[in-house]
Amino acid sequence: MFSAINWKGKSSDLLAVLVVDGQWTGEILRVMANVFDYVVPIGRIDELVQSIEAYLNGDRKKLKWLIEFRIKPA
Repeated sequence: MFSAINWKGKSSDLLAVLVVDGQWTGEILRVMANVFDYVVPIGRIDELVQSIEAYLNGDRKKLKWLIEFRIKPA
C-alpha cells in the first residue's frame, strides 16, 4: 500500500488498480479507494479490463472510480 501511495504521488497519471478477493470491511475498502483509482472485486474483472483499455487509449475520465461493495454476514 505504501508503495502504491508513493508511485501515485510521484505520477498523478498513473492508473492505480487493486483487485480484491475475499471479504474486506467497508472501512478498509474506502481507505483503499482513496489510494487506488480502481478497487475491484475479482468477479468484475471484465469491466476493469474495459476501463483499463479506455484509459490506455487516452480516456483520463477513468481515473478515480469507486465501486460500492456490499458486505454480507457469513
